[in-house]
Amino acid sequence: MLQDPKLMAAVSRIVQRSERQEDIQKLVGTYVDVGLLPQLDNTNHQIFYGRRGTGKTHVIKVLESRLREDASRTVVYIDCRTLGSTAQFSNSESPISRRCLSLFRDILLCIYHELLEHIIEFPSSSANEALKEADELSRLITEPLQTLKAEKVTHEDESISTSKRAATANTDYSMTGLTASLGLSYDQAESQEKKKQTQYAVDSEDKIIFPELYRSLKKVLDLADTRLFVLIDEWSSLPQEIQPYLAEFLKRGIIPLHTATLKISALEYRCRFSMQNNDELLGFELGADIATAPDLDDYFVFDRNPDQITDIYADVLLKHLSSELPQNYLSNAYSISTPKQLASRLFTERKTCAELARGSEGVVRDLINIFTRAFFNAQRRGRDSIDKQAILESAQQWFEQDKAQYLDERLQEVLRRIVDEVIGKRQARSFMLPRQLERHPVIQRMFDARVLHHMQRGYADKDNPGVRYNIYAIDYGAYVDLIGTSREPELDLEIDRDAKDIVVPFDDKRSIRRIIMDEAILE
Repeated sequence: MLQDPKLMAAVSRIVQRSERQEDIQKLVGTYVDVGLLPQLDNTNHQIFYGRRGTGKTHVIKVLESRLREDASRTVVYIDCRTLGSTAQFSNSESPISRRCLSLFRDILLCIYHELLEHIIEFPSSSANEALKEADELSRLITEPLQTLKAEKVTHEDESISTSKRAATANTDYSMTGLTASLGLSYDQAESQEKKKQTQYAVDSEDKIIFPELYRSLKKVLDLADTRLFVLIDEWSSLPQEIQPYLAEFLKRGIIPLHTATLKISALEYRCRFSMQNNDELLGFELGADIATAPDLDDYFVFDRNPDQITDIYADVLLKHLSSELPQNYLSNAYSISTPKQLASRLFTERKTCAELARGSEGVVRDLINIFTRAFFNAQRRGRDSIDKQAILESAQQWFEQDKAQYLDERLQEVLRRIVDEVIGKRQARSFMLPRQLERHPVIQRMFDARVLHHMQRGYADKDNPGVRYNIYAIDYGAYVDLIGTSREPELDLEIDRDAKDIVVPFDDKRSIRRIIMDEAILE
């Protein structure tokens, strides 16, 4: 099977990053829902987390496609990596307010263009009025606020003279006859007047007035008869010092609109949605302004449900391969039409596929990369299906090439100490850490680098009832990387599983409870 040229070509063509897949139909066709999408397909403002490679972009792209099926919706997808410019990000001397305002304008312009396209493509009965209001919205977004400012005031005193002339004529009748007289009078007065002259200058200020923005955006949505969905991806790529300010702008500019919905995907330990500014909270108040959806990492913990995770990953592989092969090719050539059939026929046995699922540690991108390497590893050795040796060697290579080389000296030293203690001395792979240390920079960076993995959060140990722990597992590839070295672990754990051909051990709660780390190992 592995020698099939069409299958080899299909494996090599699997797109490893969702944003690089230009065919939206393929993107939708390869998506395997684990229960997150129904929780996002609503009108609530939400943030959902997941480490790199867990499929956040895939989820948000499929959500975008689903939302666009309703012509009454305007959907805006924004990749934060495309916002702003190098100068805006790198110029630390520029005020944060100016840097953030530029990014917010970029977001508003994306919204404006999508609204304009919607009005033209799906005109409402008030389309002409909507277009006029959209022009006003564009002006609010792009033009600086202009006001008249008094620049120079001068005062002048002016004297004004006035004169008054009058002529009079009198006629008298008497016994002696008619008498006439003529008189002339002349009056002159002088007054003072004060004049003030003011010279004005046009003052341009780079700002957006939120009440005006709210009014204009609301009017456009009402006239266009549409509901707005703003999907923001790769939030964590923004500088952390800017993130709370941008969140504040979104809170004032988008969230108050009843006909607008905001969804954000982010890395949990690389995002900062709020900050305390004196006595005021700047940014999102999580839970009040915007809700948090379940973490993608929580869906793929292998030890919680091995059979289900194996089936999910087999389905992921089946859909990706089918999207690159002729229609019904696997079904016609190899009688493979279900994930279970793929797991038992493309691999030497289902357990081998399960080992691949374990080695992926809940990261879909790692699954695809390890699978691709294992496929060609077994193919080069003349195998007809993928065996366990191919999985182990590929997991080790992926750990060395993609994970270990990006750890700096400090992280490598901490990882070595954890490996020596947990694997070397305790013959285990998991350990407990007090929950208050989950925000420790070293733990965050190692988790983000995918050399440590969450097994369970907030675990309550009956021997220490007052302390909550997080359970972490050392990366599968790091464990395999020790095989054949002087530090190779001895596998003598008591576990309730079929251990005759297990290379990387499963840990039970009894063994984990004895392995508690403290902050000293991180220093």
